[in-house]
Amino acid sequence: MRATDRLPAPLSSPIAGRVSAPSRALPVVARPAATPPAASLPMLPRALHYIDAVARAGSVRKAAERLHVAASAVNRQLIEMEEELGVELFERLPRGMRATAAGELLLAHIRRQRGEAEALQQQLQELRGARSGHVRIGAVEAVARGLLPELLLDFHRRHARIGFTVSLGGTVALLRQLMTEALELAIVYNPPQGADFQVLAERAAPLHAVMAPDHPLAGRASLRLADCLAHPIALSCQETGGRGLIEEALAGSSLRIEPALESDSFEMLSRFAAGCGGVSFQSAIGVAPEVARGVLAAVPLADRALARGRLALLARRGRTPSPAAARLAEHLAAALRADGPC
Repeated sequence: MRATDRLPAPLSSPIAGRVSAPSRALPVVARPAATPPAASLPMLPRALHYIDAVARAGSVRKAAERLHVAASAVNRQLIEMEEELGVELFERLPRGMRATAAGELLLAHIRRQRGEAEALQQQLQELRGARSGHVRIGAVEAVARGLLPELLLDFHRRHARIGFTVSLGGTVALLRQLMTEALELAIVYNPPQGADFQVLAERAAPLHAVMAPDHPLAGRASLRLADCLAHPIALSCQETGGRGLIEEALAGSSLRIEPALESDSFEMLSRFAAGCGGVSFQSAIGVAPEVARGVLAAVPLADRALARGRLALLARRGRTPSPAAARLAEHLAAALRADGPC
């Protein structure tokens, strides 16, 4: 092997990307079009950058010329990488160097990594520059009535040129819309586990029994589901996260519920239960304004299954959000993490 066809400096791992500093400063010069943009270099380990340059140029000497570094530095990195991986990455031929099968695998990894780094940099630039846009967000009714309006108002004061479309629905319906990309973000109640969704933030939201302030159960510190069944029950529809929790609690017991009313409107459920001396069930955040005004009472449910309720901010996994959606998601996630149970 020719001296110039061997290579460079200590590298701990091609994946982790820790590289020792070069022994001399690189001159500040314009880079040829054949090399990657300067902005991507800090995100790609130097050894991998050099190896890609050797493959493109066909020799260590030509790669070094294009990179404006010493050929010995490039050669040293190549030798170090081959020793670390335990394979030869290039065939040394009389007229240059050609990647081996192992080299082709590493080159494919390098180019994927560079592409992902450049895409990330572009997204970060767009995010820093996001000043306008439109975000489609879904929310369960309890959140839309209690938490979401104030959060959107606060966001709007900071980003007046970003608008919203807010869709209301049950957890299952909103997840379907998230899957079809009709929504970019969704705040739902107690979503099922799923590989298709990414939980950006969540907050505990135990289920409460909701009733009139003068109801016999209204003064209790907590209740069990069984305590409520002697009164007319108003239940949310099957596609809601709260109904799923109740069904789970019933499954392991001998309790049965014959609801006096089923509806997908939590306002209707609350008003019906309060008007007929009954009980409905939802998280406290959905009735916080009415409880504050003394129109309704909300008592936490102590059943283990019902105490596991949570609000979750979701996005579809694998989907790159728009800069406006990413900004809004960051704002909503911070609010969900900041406050305690609701």
